[in-house]
Order: sequence, then structure tokens, then C-alpha cells
Amino acid sequence: MKDTLKFFVFLVVMLIPVSMFAQDKGNLRGTIKDNAGNTLPGASVSIKGSTLGAASNMDGEYVLQGIPVGQVNIEVNYLGYKQISEIITITAEKTVLKDFIMQENSYELGDVVISAAVSGQQRALNQQKVADNLMQVISADQMGKFPDPNVSDALKRLSGITTDGKEVQLRGTPASFTNINMNGEQIMSSQESGKRNEALDVIPSDLLASMEVQKTLLPSNDGDAIAGVINMRTGTARSLKPKFSVDLGSGYSGIREKVNYNAKAGYSQRFFPTSKNSNGVLGIAANYSFLRNNSGYDRLEAEAWEPYKLTEKATGEVVSDETYIPTDYRYRYQTSTTTRNGMTFVADWAPTVNTKFTLSTVYNERKDDAERYRNRLRFRDNGNGFYLMEDGSIGSERMRSITQVSTQNEKIRNFNINLDGESTIGSWKVDGGLFYTLSKRNYESEMMGFQTPEWRAGKKVNGVTIPKGTVVGVMPTIYTKYLSGKYTYVPTGNMGTEAPDAISRYNLYTVENNNQITEGTNFTVRANASKNYYIKDYASILSFGVKGKFMNNTGEVPVGTNTYSYTASDANNLSNLLYTEQLDTKFLKNKLHFGVAPSFDKTKAYMNNPANAGDVTVNEYFSNMNREGTYYDTQEKVFSGYVMNKTQIDNVMLLAGVRVEHTRVNYKANKIEPYVDPNAPIQNDNPDAFNAYKSTLVSEKLNYTKFLPNLQMKADMSQNTVLRISWTTGYSRPNILDLVPSQGVSQDLERVTLGNPELKPAYANNFDILIEQYLPSVGLISLAAFHKNIQKFQFLNEGILDDPTSNYNGWQVIQTKNGKSAKVFGAEVTLNSALTFLPSFLKNLVLTTNYTYVFSQATTDKDRGVTRLPGQAESTANFALAYSTKRFTLQASMNYMGSFINALGSNSERDIWQDDRWQLDLNGSVNIYKGLTFWVEVVNALDSESYAYFGNKERAYKLQYNGVTGRGGFTYRF
Repeated sequence: MKDTLKFFVFLVVMLIPVSMFAQDKGNLRGTIKDNAGNTLPGASVSIKGSTLGAASNMDGEYVLQGIPVGQVNIEVNYLGYKQISEIITITAEKTVLKDFIMQENSYELGDVVISAAVSGQQRALNQQKVADNLMQVISADQMGKFPDPNVSDALKRLSGITTDGKEVQLRGTPASFTNINMNGEQIMSSQESGKRNEALDVIPSDLLASMEVQKTLLPSNDGDAIAGVINMRTGTARSLKPKFSVDLGSGYSGIREKVNYNAKAGYSQRFFPTSKNSNGVLGIAANYSFLRNNSGYDRLEAEAWEPYKLTEKATGEVVSDETYIPTDYRYRYQTSTTTRNGMTFVADWAPTVNTKFTLSTVYNERKDDAERYRNRLRFRDNGNGFYLMEDGSIGSERMRSITQVSTQNEKIRNFNINLDGESTIGSWKVDGGLFYTLSKRNYESEMMGFQTPEWRAGKKVNGVTIPKGTVVGVMPTIYTKYLSGKYTYVPTGNMGTEAPDAISRYNLYTVENNNQITEGTNFTVRANASKNYYIKDYASILSFGVKGKFMNNTGEVPVGTNTYSYTASDANNLSNLLYTEQLDTKFLKNKLHFGVAPSFDKTKAYMNNPANAGDVTVNEYFSNMNREGTYYDTQEKVFSGYVMNKTQIDNVMLLAGVRVEHTRVNYKANKIEPYVDPNAPIQNDNPDAFNAYKSTLVSEKLNYTKFLPNLQMKADMSQNTVLRISWTTGYSRPNILDLVPSQGVSQDLERVTLGNPELKPAYANNFDILIEQYLPSVGLISLAAFHKNIQKFQFLNEGILDDPTSNYNGWQVIQTKNGKSAKVFGAEVTLNSALTFLPSFLKNLVLTTNYTYVFSQATTDKDRGVTRLPGQAESTANFALAYSTKRFTLQASMNYMGSFINALGSNSERDIWQDDRWQLDLNGSVNIYKGLTFWVEVVNALDSESYAYFGNKERAYKLQYNGVTGRGGFTYRF
């Protein structure tokens, strides 16, 4: 590593003394705007008859370096605008300032006049067209055309992207294969599961100036991004005139029938124009976004499917030795209030047109206050398996009902600050920056659990034994999304005459505090330089840079977070602590009745009453094991450097380079090993249950170096036809909690989640080809094909442990592992266009559509052989049709995500699948007055379900309905 850094230092030292201006060369710099004064990013500026060219940045600024002196013909092109051609005189060793004002093309349609396309799409497509790598862009205006309040929702409109509402997956690869950036640098995560990527529903999309999805990396990008990079950009002030915007709205959540609110305000302005910078040396831009969202969901969870013997009850004949039975399922009713605040502040100082310093700060905070009710049925094996009853239902000799109420308070804060500087000095450009990000999650939860006696054949309830072989209850069918069960056993004698699941049968048995603090930080320092030069007559740019990233992730359970066990008494009987006998008769979209619900407030009052102190004891085993088992502390240092060269040979751009990254990882975590101690208190009335544990602090180091070569070609086949071919390499680090030796034990489910200190980074060779045809109507037709060859990919594995020496022998074990290799093949088709060829008023229709097909072959181990890569959806698609005029827009958009494997089992019967899903969104807007717009949105208009299954679609694993949400409001820009 030291030799590598010495090489880059040597390279910098050797190149800097080169004369800043090549002889007989000058520069041209300026800003490109439309006739309304709006800056145009992604404009192409070139010298006619030469290979020298440049593109305008996010602020519409461009610079051409190393121009031969004398008169040159400058051409400016921007999709949807008329070309500009102008003669400019270049002076040796000087920078000529020249701004361009472009005129928009339009189509005359009788009395209706529409622009070539929405301005947001123009900006996005132009930036995409001039990019060196394969990239998609979403502009702020474009994001505003869809009902997407956060970044995760906005990204799903692009080809090849799938999202679960928080994380995004790119081109069928796991979410950890995508690097999430803010203004070019990686933001950290505070997710409970230790994932590297922050949940993107924390960040409001309306705070951003644009988002870039880079599907092929450049050597200047961080290398830990096999799938690509998602880069969120904040905007800077661009005009000496003040710009204000105000957005006020309200909405309605159908599933919980509550009102929502949102607001946004923005301001930007430049100050102090001088002779060296007529656009002002100081710029200020600030934005604020507020959202109060009252929502919730209905969910069924059946996460414990196991194979058991199934016997026909009437005849005693064995139907099957291995029939998968859901031994534990839960109804979850959640209502929540989300309060989200987002702020950006950007100040830039540009003492001259050639030098600029920018300070960017982004702060996002999301608070979720939720109340959750959960009804749970344990449908257990009693040693004889299960029974097929005469009516086709499935019977069990062992059942218990549990009802719970809990409060959850989650606060996530994400803070990012960038200090960047850049300067153009002759044919050189140098830039550098400091970046710091903090993401912190404070989570507090208190769960109160009530349970009935366990109704079990051969065991006693209130001193009365249930006869052996008695079926105490049944499930009408196990092959339905809407699982349900009922007791068939009728209590007798001292058991009482109440039904087994009567309210009076429930008593408080546990109160669990689950408080956690997770935090991630990243401090980055970087420096880059580039030199414009010529290889013969071919314009070239040599770039190089170095970077250091210093990242830290921690997780802990605060002291005082305890689990309490309660002895049954009259005071804690559910009949005295009841909220309602029937919480919801329309549960899961009117398919089920939810059932009984405890009162949190009444239970809390009971707990705080000193008269009930004799009912409670602190469960030291669960409390301490949870506290010690959650702890981890990881430090990662990444030192990197790159060199790349770009040469324009006629209409072909060739880019070649290499990046080197050296990673040092230090982590500490507690390894927890539970066991049965005959001298410790019995847990859950089960003498065979774990009741003690051994905790060992583990501290490990891990170092590795990755070499990442990169070749890319871009050919302008015509003015609006682009061909791209690339070979890139990348890698992906394991998630934090997947790497440390953590253990999450759920004894009642006989399930353990394990960390894996043996995990290795994945490495991939990526091949891409893309052809793009940009349309005169400001549209795009593109076809892409890609292939990824991934070694040591990470995947979530689920199986039954077969190890007699382990305390978890026979348990369900979930652990992230390295697969051997995976090959991913895919194709993407995009068609975006204003349908101006249609007759009459139909010319106002605008079509936006894309489709991605992905095929993969992944080899995990010799037992599973070849399977699909976990997390890879075979098909994803978006379709949007809008009717848009100068005054109003109406739009319907459909998003489709195909089915994919969430977790690989020990065999295909145990794979956990996420089913495919369609979602329909509707939105519209009308300009009421100059600058004043009324808008309305409907999200998930068809109330589409989210469904996961175990092995096959008949086995429900998780079913969730989020309901329909509507919003409307006013936006005023002036």
C-alpha cells in the first residue's frame, strides 16, 4: 500500500511543474441559460472542426481549456433547443468569458402550444447524453411530476431499480452492491440491521436539485459499488434575483383514516457582482421540507414453517412424513405518525469565474411514533406431528394464544456537510474537499405481552389434564394468504367453562424494553487534478486523485433496557386491562377480524402501581443477553487513488484508468453462547429452554487491497445517437452486522440469526453496451445489455442446523454467507417521448416507459448448485402516460417489480420469496395564476398488497397492506 501511495505522490509531483498554459492556447468560460434565465445543465459546447468539447455543469457553467488562439466557431447544443453557432476570438494564456442564451423549440398545434417536453426531462436527458459513463438523471422538476415524497420512491421510476420503500436494488443485485452518495461522497447508515446504506425514505426528494444513477463506474468513483452509484445533489444559487418557493399541502391516509400535512419553502440568491465575477461572488441557497404523515399497515406474519408428519385423524394413516406447517403466525395492526424535517443550506464563494468554494449542509430528521397491536397463535407439535381432519382442516394437540401491545418511538438523524473547492488554472483544474456525515438512530420500544395457558394434550390446565391425543384446535387451511385458527377443545371442571381464548384466559406475562442506539460516521478527505492536453490533434484529459475515508459504525442497547417477567394475578388479567374486544373487523382488506387488544395505558398504570410489585421480576437472562449481544464497534479506513485518461478521437471518446483501494477493518463485538443452567431460573415455564449464556468479547482485524481497472468508449454515431461500451470492475463490502460475530436468539421460534466473521468482499467484472437515440420531441429510445460476473457474492441463507455439538442443533439458522460465483445477464429498454405525431389534442400526450429483464445463475454451495441470485427480480417496469399542456398536467403511472428471492434456504422448499407487485399512482396539477399551482396526488390507488411466501406461493410468509394515500396542495414560486 505504501508503494501505491508513493506512486501517486510521485505522479502529482511530476505533473504539477508542467506549464499551466500550453503555448498558443487559451480558455473559454461562461454560463448557458434559456430565454427565461434558467440555467441549462448538460449543454454540449464544442469547437467546430475540432475534438475539443465540454458540457455545462449543474449550474449551467462550462469551461473549454486549451483552445488554439485566434477565431474559432463555437457550437452549443441542447436537446429541445435551437443550436447556437458563434465565432469567438481566443487570446493566448487568457480566459474569454462568454454566456449563451438558448431558444427553446416548440410545436404549433392549432390553438394549443406545448413545449418539446417538460423542462425537467430536458435537463435530465441532456445531462445523461453528455456524461462520460452510463448514467440516468432525475431532475428536481422531474421528481415533482410523480407522487414520490422521498428518495426511495422517486428512484423506482428508473429502469433497473427496485425498492422495498427504504433500500434500493440496482439491476437485480443486492442493495449493498450500490453506493449511496450525497454530493459525491458516501453517506452512512444507522439501520438496525447494520446495513451500509441508509434508508432512503429518510431523505425528502423535494430538497434535491437532482439525482444521478451511475450504472458504470469511473475510476474517480469509489470502487465499492458493483451495481453502481446513486448520487444525490443539492443545488446552488444561480441568479442575482431572489428566488422563492412555497409549497403547502394536506392529505388523507385511507387505511387509518387520518389527515396528513406537508410544507416546503425555498430561497436562493447571488450577491456582490464584481468585474471578476459578474454573476456575484457569493451565493446562498436554502430549502426546508416538512411532512406529518399519519399512516399504518395491516400485516400477517408466518415466519415459522417447518416440516412435520401429517396423519389422518379418523384412520391414523400417515398422509405425509414431511408437510410444512406454519407453527407460529401473527396479525399485526400498526398505526404511526411520521414527522420528517429536512433542511439544506448551500453557500458558495466564487472570487473569480475560475475559482469556487462551496459549503453544503444537509440535515434530515425523521421521527416515527407508533402503536402496534399483535395477535399471535402458536400452533405447535406435541410429539405426534399434526392431523388432517375430516373437514380438511389441520389439527394440533398443542396451542396457545398471545396478544401484545407496544409503543415504538424511532428517531433517525442524518447530517452531511461538504466543503469543496475547485480552481481552473490554464490547462489545469484542481479540486479537493472535506466531507463528514453522521447518521444516528435512537429507537425505544416497550412491548406488553398477554398469553393464555398452553392448551396441550397430556398436560394440565388449572389442575385438569387434557387427554392424550386430543386435538385442541385447528387451522381451516394452511394454504391461504389469510391464515386463521380456532380452538375446538371445550374446557371442563376446574378449567372453567370459558373458551380457551376467552379474554379472561389472558394474563400479563412479559414486558420487554427494546431500546437501541446505532450510529455511523464517515470523514473523507480528497484531492484531484486534471490536465487538458493533446495527443496529436485529439483533445485529451489526464485526471488523477487520492482519497482517505475514515468510517465508524456502532450499535448498543442502553443500560436500563430490561425484560420483565410477570406472575399471573387477578390484577393483570386482560379483562381488567382491556382496550377493546375487537380492534378491527376489516383487517387485511376486509378478509379477517383482528380480535382482542390490550390497553397500553391501563397496563402501564398497573405496572406503576406499588401494590402490584410482587407480580414482577427483572428477567436478568434476557435483559443482559440482549444488551451484550447487540454491542458492536467497527472502524474502517479506506485509502485510494486513481489515474484515468480521456481522449476524443473524432466522434469517439476513449477512457481508460485504474483505481486502487486499500481497506483496513477493525471490529469488536460480543459472541453470545446460550446454554441451560440447572441452577438458574427457568424460562417460559420450560426446563429445556436456555436460561444462561457465556459472553466473549471478540476483536478482529481485516485488511485487503482491490485493483479496479476501467475501460469505456462513447461514440456519437450522429448528433442524437450515442453508443456506449464499457468494461468496469468493482467490489462490495459485507454489511456490518453480517460480518461481526453477533447472535440473535429467538427460542420460542427455535431460530437464531448469526454473524459471519469469515465473510469476504464480493468482486465483479461488469460489461455494458448501450445505444441511445435522443428524439427531437425531447424523448429517448434506448437499448442496453449488461453482464456481471460476481465472485464471492453475499447472500442471506436460511436452513436447519445439523450439528449435534451445537446448542442450536435442529434450529432454524439465518446467516449471511459468501456464494462461489454469480453471473448476471440483463437488458433494459427505455422509451420516453411526447406523442406529437398524434392528431389534434392527442399531441399533448407524453409517454414515459422502461422495462428491465435480468437473468442470473448463482452458485452458492455444492448442495444447492445453481440458482437465481438472491435479491434479483427477473422483470421490472415503469409505465406513465401524461396529458400535459402549458396550463395543466394529468398523469397515471404504473410501477412493476417482479418476484425475487429474499433469502436462500437449504433447499428450494425453504427459499423465502417476495412476490411480484404492481402499483398505480395518479397525480395532476394546474397553473391557477402566474407562479401559483394546485396539485393533487393519489399513491397506491389500487391498494396493492406486498406478499412474501415460503418455498411456494401457497405458503404465506408475510402479507401487508399499506392502504391508499391522497395528497393535495398549492405551490407558489416567485
